[in-house]
Amino acid sequence: MTPHSHPSESHLIAYVTGDAEPQLRALLECHLGLCDTCSTAIALLSAPGGQWLVQTPPAEVPGDLFDRVMGRIQAQAPPAEVDPALPSAVRSLLPSQARPDWKGILKQGFRFVELMKDAPGGFGLYLVHLSAGTRFPLHRHGGLEEAVILAGGLADGEQRLEAGDWSTSEAGSAHAPRALKDEDCWLVARMEGGIHFSGWRGWLQTLAGSAS
Repeated sequence: MTPHSHPSESHLIAYVTGDAEPQLRALLECHLGLCDTCSTAIALLSAPGGQWLVQTPPAEVPGDLFDRVMGRIQAQAPPAEVDPALPSAVRSLLPSQARPDWKGILKQGFRFVELMKDAPGGFGLYLVHLSAGTRFPLHRHGGLEEAVILAGGLADGEQRLEAGDWSTSEAGSAHAPRALKDEDCWLVARMEGGIHFSGWRGWLQTLAGSAS
């Protein structure tokens, strides 16, 4: 698989050297599981062993792999709480016994769960689900946000993001991405500084902040 957008080389180096904090490492592992290009780069950066791995012919992925994974998930989970075929980097962070604590923002078709609470480095890590065609409300980023699309896709302005694509939103940037109309979108986001909504959601957000 070859996504169109990728993490920076400095992120890949941090992953290889072990300098990536837990949230960034989890996000990178989500991308690497979907991107042959960056997996090859990681192998090269991990030389000399990586050189041998790069020369090894890639194994063909079975065409029915996704269906088999979903079949196993459905066989183990209650029908109302079937999880998507998530990368192990995300699945290992979800509660093993209790159901995930899904939250929303007064927006139908959108939910999220915090994967890492009080994590070091000032970043939070979130699993986000948008139903097909759902637009996330206009908001501005208080800090850096980086995300990886796990399944489905997003239309973000002129940009179209699909499975494996790496997205970066700088502090102060504003947008209102929409899930593509033909499939639900699942993504993992690493974020600092929170987000600030426009319109009535922004008013409620300010009111809630002043009351806390």
